[in-house]
Amino acid sequence: MISGDLSVFPLLPVLQMLLVSGRGGVFTVDHPRGGELWFEHGEVLHARSGGLSGEAALQLLASVNGGTFTFEPGATPPERTLSLKQDAALHWLLGETDAWAPLLQVLPDWDRPLHFTARWTDQQPVTRDQYRLLSRVSPGTSLRTLVEQSGLLPRTAAGLYAPFVSGGLLDFG
Repeated sequence: MISGDLSVFPLLPVLQMLLVSGRGGVFTVDHPRGGELWFEHGEVLHARSGGLSGEAALQLLASVNGGTFTFEPGATPPERTLSLKQDAALHWLLGETDAWAPLLQVLPDWDRPLHFTARWTDQQPVTRDQYRLLSRVSPGTSLRTLVEQSGLLPRTAAGLYAPFVSGGLLDFG
């Protein structure tokens, strides 16, 4: 078993090492946006993060910028939701990591619930997708839960909440 701190050993270099090694097993990330990735022979076979799996879970895992990790060799995935070879997986993860950076500045705390601020009015113009997501905001519901239940890819859902947080219409409770 291998373990470490992602603030010391960043996610992408660790994943690159695992993919290049060709080892099989499960990579677990302990973080509010964490989860598990299963590898075999330099390929990502399955991702799970909370209630998400496959591409959605992998996308959320690409947002992780801290926490701890473990890798247990030999573990087999419970299912196969992905088929990303080494180079494709690393290229995809690099693009996702870069795309998450501005969103994470606005949405840093995924464990705390979002709530409407006093600046919110029912006259606030919103798109249909924004309305659908905003109607889920309720006391005690964390951003992570809202994103998982959105039915959208995590970065898309976070991107719909972000302007309301940066505009002071939503805040973390």
